[in-house]
Formats: sequence, C-alpha cells, structure tokens
Amino acid sequence: MTRLPFIRLLHSSVKDVLTAFVGDRRRFHKPVVVEVIPGSGVKAFGFLTRESMESFNLQDQVAVYFPQSFNFAGNVLLYPRKQVTPIETDSSKLMAFIVSGGITES
Repeated sequence: MTRLPFIRLLHSSVKDVLTAFVGDRRRFHKPVVVEVIPGSGVKAFGFLTRESMESFNLQDQVAVYFPQSFNFAGNVLLYPRKQVTPIETDSSKLMAFIVSGGITES
C-alpha cells in the first residue's frame, strides 16, 4: 500500500508529525512569541521550525508553526526574523497551553 502515491504521502506526513512531537527528531522544541502585526501589540505563541528560508530565496525569513486550539492542526507562517522572539519555556507546556485554547494551567 505504501507504493501508492497518496498513501505514501499520507503515511510520511503522519510519521513526520508524530516524530515532531516525540523522539530524537523533535521539531517543536524552539518556542517563540511573534508580533503578528508590527506595532499592534498583537502577539502569538508558536514554534520556530526553520531558522533559514534561503532555499526559497527568502534570506531574512524564518518559519514559525502556529498550532490551533482544540485540535492538532496548525499553520506555518513566515515572518521577518526581527518579529520573532525566542522564549524560555518548556515546549510541551506551551503546546498544551495553545492546544487547550489557553485554559491549561502550567
């Protein structure tokens, strides 16, 4: 079944997402806060997933994953590096906070 293109894509995507949360190849271990609109004071929690976007010819951009509350979906948005601030916190606590819609206690 893994020879079928759609099944192979689905299998590798699910595998990548699962290993992003646990194991040696965790990807969500760099929590950040992003100023969504510069000067607005509106900020969002996320995880830095790629520190360089040069492969897409976007030299001063980084990739930030924003999990959605109440499910395990999310969005990856690109921001200028100067709008992204690393924060010192436990990644799993931040993920639980975001996924719970902000109601989980630390």
